Amino acid sequence: MKMTRRLLPSLLLLFTILIASFTPVHAQETEPVDTVHVFFSAGCADCWPYTQDVLLPALTANGITAASEIHDYTIPAERQRMSDMIDAIELPRSIADSLYAFIPTGKGTLVVLGHVPGNLIDQALQSPELPEKMILWQPKMHGEPDEYKLWAWKGEVQTYPIGTPIEEAFKTLKGAGGALPVGLANLPELLPAVLVTGLIDSVNPCAFAVILLLIAFLFTLRQSRGRILKLGLVYIAMIFIVYFGIGLGIFRAVRLSSDPHFVARAGSWLLIALGVINLLEYFFPKFPIKLHMPSFAGERTQQLIKQATLPATIAAGFLVGLCTFPCSGGIYVSIITLLNAKTTYSWGLVYLFLYNLVFVLPLIVILIGLGNRLVAKRWASWEREHTVKIRLWYGLVMVVMGAAMLLWVI
Repeated sequence: MKMTRRLLPSLLLLFTILIASFTPVHAQETEPVDTVHVFFSAGCADCWPYTQDVLLPALTANGITAASEIHDYTIPAERQRMSDMIDAIELPRSIADSLYAFIPTGKGTLVVLGHVPGNLIDQALQSPELPEKMILWQPKMHGEPDEYKLWAWKGEVQTYPIGTPIEEAFKTLKGAGGALPVGLANLPELLPAVLVTGLIDSVNPCAFAVILLLIAFLFTLRQSRGRILKLGLVYIAMIFIVYFGIGLGIFRAVRLSSDPHFVARAGSWLLIALGVINLLEYFFPKFPIKLHMPSFAGERTQQLIKQATLPATIAAGFLVGLCTFPCSGGIYVSIITLLNAKTTYSWGLVYLFLYNLVFVLPLIVILIGLGNRLVAKRWASWEREHTVKIRLWYGLVMVVMGAAMLLWVI
């Protein structure tokens, strides 16, 4: 208990620092709600004429006299600002276009996507039924538009013929797709993917090998079972914190992309490529590219474990979590790119936390179950004998998962 009380403040501090480093502070970064923000690429030839001739005059005609700021989202800082505003209103990345206009309505925000005809903007702003948050979307850039889309953060995006009055569309929008908000609506699709991939990713020869080494070594030192459990949990907690921190960083980075589905496809191809490398290593042991923990990290980890102290165990867990990422990070990256394409930032964090919880769950089971010295040694021996076969199956699963994501999910 004494060691646990000393440990908790350090772990909580590190966890807080990681979250603070990667999580955006919307209250500081998001612009005031009384400002109209329009984002588009400077390379879009039609975007500025549309903004100048259609969008801004429609806002002025409807009493929207707020200051207007025009942003080029090809500039990294402006892209970050747009991403922060998207996250602040919980807009899924699957709903995207070449032009974004964030318009304060007095009771909320109207987001115009693409080149929406001025008469539809008029009807939306003048309607007493305008929801607190709504997307008004016309994705066709060239030629005469033939349809538009509405979404109010519940159910599915609804599509209407271009001549449908907004008031008529609002009547069907209210009951469209049920009452499930985004995040819960895609639960049947994302939850199984997160649970299964997290469990598969946890079958990581690198992390398994080190925890078995830790247990076996502590037994040789005749440490009590209670101390073995405490140090083992510290080691696992550090892996969780490091992996969660890495995931947060990747998740924030991929959200800056203007094409989330392209990023998800790239993540799937990366998963396939890393799976192929694992297979090549199995069939051709001398293949020069190997997805292993670096040898210097392995040696340093063994030195730390042999000290069997709390600080050394924290350092070992941190080192293993950091250096085994190339060994098992392919699945992790692919599921993060999928979350980016399929859900909002907040729900993505929930799924990310759940993924990492499942990722370390087998390590917890092994730690608790190996209270017997003989069983621990047998497990360590089994792991050494079957590492190559585990890598074979791991590679096959990565290839199959990457292909499945390309064909059926993205």
